[in-house]
Amino acid sequence: MEHAAARPSALTPIDAGDGILLHPVSVADAAELYALIDRNRARLRQWFAWAGLDYSLADLLRHLEERELENTARQALTLHIRASGVLCGAIGIHRISPAHRNTSIGYWLDAAHEGRGIMTSACRAAITEAFHRYGVHRIEIRCGSGNHRSAAIPLRLGFIEEGILREAEWVNDRWVDLRVFSMLQPDWR
Repeated sequence: MEHAAARPSALTPIDAGDGILLHPVSVADAAELYALIDRNRARLRQWFAWAGLDYSLADLLRHLEERELENTARQALTLHIRASGVLCGAIGIHRISPAHRNTSIGYWLDAAHEGRGIMTSACRAAITEAFHRYGVHRIEIRCGSGNHRSAAIPLRLGFIEEGILREAEWVNDRWVDLRVFSMLQPDWR
């Protein structure tokens, strides 16, 4: 199996089916993405430290610039989710360990788009991309122990729940336990 560095870069949208496209992040989308984050800030800050009240457009621009560089270098893959052309969330294949060929995936979705299978389709497409085009062997998804919607996705996709990392993240003034799910490339259907 080839390692990630051996394959050419392909920074084109990924078709997740049913009108869902995953677009590589771009600073050009910053204003639209920031408005989406702002509309969902109360929900997002329950599970993501970055979504605190002080998260600004300047913070987002720095984040997008860094993710664009990682995408180009094929060290990670951060994508915006569009359903029927509407920006509705984000998904990221976090920094890939070249030595161990593993990574994790994080994601969030606009409240108005929940319950339609968008995130499950987006995860399926991103996972397939990681396994087939980036040479990843193992992918983890970690979810806050009370984030049932997020945890339903790896279960729906056949991931194995490995356990709980107690008080593994400090999120906006509280400790959060993380449920850990994994998938190995040979087990991916």
